[in-house]
Amino acid sequence: MTSTGEPAPAELCMHSKEESGATTDFEDGDFDEPMEAEEVDVEPVAAKTWNQESEPAEVVKHEADLGKGTLSCLGGFLPDVSCWDIDQEDDSSFLVQEVQVDSNCLPLVKGADEEQVFQFYWLDAYEDQYSQPGVVFLFGKVWIKSAETHVSCCVMVKNIERTLYFLPRETKVDLNTGKETGTPVTMKDVYNEFDEKIATKYKIMKFKSKIVEKNYAFEIPDIPEKSEYLEVRYSSEMPQLPQDLKGETFSHVFGTNTSGLELFLMNRKIKGPCWLEVKNPQLINQPVSWCKVEAVALKPDLVNVIQDVSSPPLVVMSFSMKTVQNAKTHENEIIAVAALVHHSFALDKAPPQPPFQSHFCVVSKPKDCIFPYAFGEDIKKKKVKVEIAATERTLLGFFLAKVHKIDPDIIVGHNIYGFELEVLLQRINVCKVPYWSKIGRLKRSNMPKLGGRSGFGERSATCGRMVCDVEISAKELIRCKSYHLSELVQKILKAERVAIPMENIRNMYSESSHLLYLLEHTWKDARFILQIMCELNVLPLALQITNIAGNIMSRTLMGGRAERNEFLLLHAFYENNYIVPDKQIFRKPQQKLGDEDEDIDGDANKYKKGRKKAAYAGGLVLDPKVGFYDKFILLLDFNSLYPSIIQEFNICFTTVQRLASEVQRVTEVQATTTLSACLDVCVLDISYKWNHMRSFVCGLFHLAYSFQNLC
Repeated sequence: MTSTGEPAPAELCMHSKEESGATTDFEDGDFDEPMEAEEVDVEPVAAKTWNQESEPAEVVKHEADLGKGTLSCLGGFLPDVSCWDIDQEDDSSFLVQEVQVDSNCLPLVKGADEEQVFQFYWLDAYEDQYSQPGVVFLFGKVWIKSAETHVSCCVMVKNIERTLYFLPRETKVDLNTGKETGTPVTMKDVYNEFDEKIATKYKIMKFKSKIVEKNYAFEIPDIPEKSEYLEVRYSSEMPQLPQDLKGETFSHVFGTNTSGLELFLMNRKIKGPCWLEVKNPQLINQPVSWCKVEAVALKPDLVNVIQDVSSPPLVVMSFSMKTVQNAKTHENEIIAVAALVHHSFALDKAPPQPPFQSHFCVVSKPKDCIFPYAFGEDIKKKKVKVEIAATERTLLGFFLAKVHKIDPDIIVGHNIYGFELEVLLQRINVCKVPYWSKIGRLKRSNMPKLGGRSGFGERSATCGRMVCDVEISAKELIRCKSYHLSELVQKILKAERVAIPMENIRNMYSESSHLLYLLEHTWKDARFILQIMCELNVLPLALQITNIAGNIMSRTLMGGRAERNEFLLLHAFYENNYIVPDKQIFRKPQQKLGDEDEDIDGDANKYKKGRKKAAYAGGLVLDPKVGFYDKFILLLDFNSLYPSIIQEFNICFTTVQRLASEVQRVTEVQATTTLSACLDVCVLDISYKWNHMRSFVCGLFHLAYSFQNLC
């Protein structure tokens, strides 16, 4: 209990590798086999079907580290008490199950039509269009009845075909001269040209086709609103056709660069994390992931959505790390990592109390430093638990092994996409730590290119595990002067965080007490990060947004509204049988040296490099000129197109007529405003779901506030 009478928070409890305080060190040969953290030798247990009576699966129970006190994720106030003064010997109330699943048996259940199906809760998806075209990896959780728990799973969806739509011409065109020949075009002519010329040229050996009727409502001229198209499907392993392809019998082709993941989500009507069932699942011959259960769907039509089933609990890991800069190489080296773990975190409910059940911490040293004298003895006397690694490589290997063993579904951090994840992967690469892909769930050998502007490499490295950056989430949910961790702790948690400058970290290896304070600070940062995520209800909000927009939740957690709007409209137009425009690839031209803003002096110029001079000062209103304009012009920018305007005037891609004659345009718009536009339906649906989500979030805050008052 604290001096105020409140329960003391659960604090860090560390352990040394050996009682003598010796450091953990691995030789290079120790990394020849997959690393596991404290693995227990257990016979593998087959996962049985739900409707089959069997003995409970043998599980290995490990004691989780949890303090006696209760930590309120909403109070956010840290009493002035050191975590080293908290006694944590009685922490056996929480037990974590490590389930061994037989890879030769899938946990099947009976579906709606009484056939055996594989049911799992889908969380994340990954596609590599270049090395494995036509294959989508789905990651999630599957229920193991014999062990009474959920474990991670990976479903490999194969044979996702390219789908193209060819628009026939009215008459044939001579491609050499560009002139019409006057010969009418039939759908048979389009088929013959594709079969004899296009397929032969691009080595498409096998395809299937049919005639379909589709709608179009976008910018390309001379495309009818409704017309018949020749739909062609062929394997994604075969070459992609050019986006601007034209033929004698067809004028346009759509869908040339549509990804297999987009086709899969649209055709199967999958909108965000949900329960899916796979009919006729197959076993994977060679493991492709680090998940405990793996299955194959031979074609996307075998995957269906299961409605109205609650989401399973997830494993959430919040981590923080400390780095120092090498004076010679000027590279950041990782010297400490602390992580908090909750093994049953509800995705669609209020955060659990306390928000973590176990933790671990590992510390190393810079190359030019040594551990303080009798550091192992000091942590033994204080009865704290810490893992001591002799080198940075050992620390990273231990961290990857713990991540693989804990198998978190969500990794939480602060500035994780901006700094920590990139540094972590770079150090793993520099130190040549094997099995780097354990940071995610897909087994891979080559590390993706890091440091890109969009963070594609870091995102693909963690595929299968959703990454929650509380800095990005806070930027979306609250207004703050700064989104540094100290500022967020003060504003959201009403607490104070003391920052440790990177240049002072090396000096903390002079005394044991200073190094222990550094580790305590690292652990508290991990706790602050987890508290901020819980306080802002990041996960329930991200789940609701993803279910509305129909995109991927890992992308929702990365922020940005463009992709959410894109998937929202994609689902709407696919459901209404519309052809959507192909994605355009825009490459920005290199900025000329003379285009930078020359008015900015000093260091500020490097942050605004490439910025062009303003054509005129902001907010300038030009004087009107009588007679300059001879037509009435109404300009609505994107931010002015409010949902109320969309609903009132039925504004949509499908209702705006792009005709040359002004008289015809006015007449047609008035006629079509009585129709139900796709965008109008989307706005109505979003408005309803938004009101529902607001009441849901208000309920969470009310529940949390009540709990805080009780504490």
